[in-house]
Amino acid sequence: MRRVFCASNATERCRVKFLCDEMLKRLGQWLRIAGYDVLMLPDGTADRVLIEAAAQQGRVLLTRDREMAQHPDAAPVVVLLECQDLEDCVAQLSHRLPIDWLYRPFTRCLNCNTELLEADATRRQRVPQKALRLASNIVYCPSCDQLYWEGSHVARMRERLRKWEQNAAS
Repeated sequence: MRRVFCASNATERCRVKFLCDEMLKRLGQWLRIAGYDVLMLPDGTADRVLIEAAAQQGRVLLTRDREMAQHPDAAPVVVLLECQDLEDCVAQLSHRLPIDWLYRPFTRCLNCNTELLEADATRRQRVPQKALRLASNIVYCPSCDQLYWEGSHVARMRERLRKWEQNAAS
């Protein structure tokens, strides 16, 4: 199963794409924050559709759904996590796959998963003046036009990613 997830040798961290089912959307958001390509289909999407989408797009399907994990086509793409909260899910995922929580933080849109680009002068004008004075890096999503900049919450989020990375390494 490792071959499906990592094309490189076992010591290198995966640069894998994910699909999170509705049970693991919060984990999916944090994987996006870490820089991973994470697809999240609408709630209620059939298990068969999720499994097919993961297989067709070369994604690892993360779920807590035991029935989905037992689907005949699940074996090569589904990773079943038996976790109760975010911290437990992160620990289990880090144990199962070589996740790099500091892969490319804050490089993907949290809304639509698109890679972010540096904001031009026109877009920067939409940022509040206080944030504009404090933030050196302002980026935007070319798909949904969401703007992002480093507010105080980003430092807390980076610290959480660092903690998860340290825990995964130990």
